[in-house]
Amino acid sequence: MELAIAEIAAAGAHHVEPAFIRGYVDFDEGMFTGTKAVKLRRTAGNAGLRINAVSAHLDLSGPDAVDALSRRIAFAGGLGASFLITNAGPMMNRAIIRRTIDVVLPRLERANIVLALENPGHGHGDLLGSAQLGASFIREIGSRHVRLNHDAGNVFTYSGETLQPAQDIAAAIDTVGHAHLKDIVSTGAGWAFCAVGDGSVGYGPYWAILPATLPVSIELPLRLERPQRHDPQRRNTPVDIATIRSALQRSLHFVSSLEIAQSRDFRTTTVPNPRPRGTT
Repeated sequence: MELAIAEIAAAGAHHVEPAFIRGYVDFDEGMFTGTKAVKLRRTAGNAGLRINAVSAHLDLSGPDAVDALSRRIAFAGGLGASFLITNAGPMMNRAIIRRTIDVVLPRLERANIVLALENPGHGHGDLLGSAQLGASFIREIGSRHVRLNHDAGNVFTYSGETLQPAQDIAAAIDTVGHAHLKDIVSTGAGWAFCAVGDGSVGYGPYWAILPATLPVSIELPLRLERPQRHDPQRRNTPVDIATIRSALQRSLHFVSSLEIAQSRDFRTTTVPNPRPRGTT
């Protein structure tokens, strides 16, 4: 984690989003303590980085979901984060997921944290299988503390390349509180994760439709692979630092170029002083 934070700061980012996602990294529930949150926040701060969001996925319909989510809310608060990002769970368990959120909603309100529910990148039958489905669920809850985290890359893979993120998000903009940017190269052998801007995800139209103040994070799961478009698998050997560094720098440059182009378009139309969105 210390090396990751140092590299992200050196690349020129201003924020870092810690991620605790099974299959991506190894961790246990003992990670989500106040002491460890303070240590991680201090490490990021010493590198000049702030933490606006943390990903800590779980199935909100699981038997221990309320306790696990409560731990994550406290952990996010200790990090100084405004967003806690997680998956939701299967559509068939919609009522259970809703009850879990209803129970923890007062904790979210007291901590002033937004629970941002993320659309999945693989599988089927998910409650958040599309932004339209997710938006319906968010509107039903009716709280500013529960929003969508729209993952652009996940839209592309979950739909089997039939949907681009701009198409997916169009009818759900009012329910999106945060977004993830990741990219995928589509080949005959399957899908490979890559620097944002190097792959098959259509980011030009997507960026044009995103609200200017929406916080976004760059996600680079370069160690994962999806042969024949199957579920993500983590390679046994880590990716070398030089490769990660190059992908991170290219991604930051690409997102900055999108922002500059969009700001230029705004200036020539109706918005004299566009506000930059936050990028992690």
